[in-house]
Amino acid sequence: MPRIQWHRLPSAVQEHLRDRVRTRAIDAQDLAVLLACIDADPDLPDGNWCKDFGSFKLVGERPIPKAFLMRDQPCYGQLV
Repeated sequence: MPRIQWHRLPSAVQEHLRDRVRTRAIDAQDLAVLLACIDADPDLPDGNWCKDFGSFKLVGERPIPKAFLMRDQPCYGQLV
């Protein structure tokens, strides 16, 4: 199973994720939870996936994280 690829992300994806952190008001506590998830290096399904952190959601496709969603936005893909 693939793992989240945080290194060598395409620059457009990096900028999109940075912008979403700013506009979604993801705070330091939320980022600490995200970092703990990254350290856990979870297995990912093939295709689209979603990780719900409670205050925000992270969605991606295979190993590439694609977007941060707000709490009330629907997830798409398989939950991890």
